[in-house]
Formats: sequence, structure tokens, C-alpha cells
Amino acid sequence: MFKETLTERDDVIGLVCEGKLTETEFKQMHALLHERLGTTDNPGLVLDLTSFEGYEEPSAMLEDLKVDTAHVNDFGRIAVVGERRWMEWGARVVNLLTGSEMQWFESSDTESAIAWARDG
Repeated sequence: MFKETLTERDDVIGLVCEGKLTETEFKQMHALLHERLGTTDNPGLVLDLTSFEGYEEPSAMLEDLKVDTAHVNDFGRIAVVGERRWMEWGARVVNLLTGSEMQWFESSDTESAIAWARDG
């Protein structure tokens, strides 16, 4: 499942992903991002992937890629929060592929992630 979290800022979108996500959930996330992007220009994004376990089915991964490519340049900064060190390497790769700056934060440092995302 995923849920939107409060960041106390209109210019920062916060999302928490937990467990295995489905294609339907990624479609819902995409709709939510479209809605939020319609109200602010070039916001920051905070993705908390601490409890994210992957995809429920292959079509979910495809839908995730659709969301990523549709919004490749829509965010000023993207903060990824999580425990897994591979997320840091993923953030570095995304920095090379998008117009958004991305940085990885430990799950205990969510407040710093929000502050960094909004200062972009």
C-alpha cells in the first residue's frame, strides 16, 4: 500500500510505500501525483521506502516505470528515505537520468529529507 503523508508544506509531496505494491496502487499514486502537480510548480518529493518490499506482480513494476517516466522532470528534488543501502546507489543513478536532484536518507532522518526536498 501507499499513502500520502503530511510534510507541512504545499511545495513538498510526501509518500510512504509499504509492503508489495500492485498495478492498481501505482495507478492511484499516479493520479495523486497529477493532482498535486496541478497545484504547485516543481515541488519536492519525499518517498519513504523503509517498508517497501517490491511489486505484487510484473504489471506493477511496469506501472511504476510509467509513473517515473511521466514525471521525470516534474520535481525539484527527490528525497528517498529507507534502510537499504542499494537505495543510495539507485538515487545516484536517477540523478544521471533525470532533471531532478535525488538524495538518499536513513529512515531515522525523515525531517532532514523533507527539509532538503523543499529547499530545492
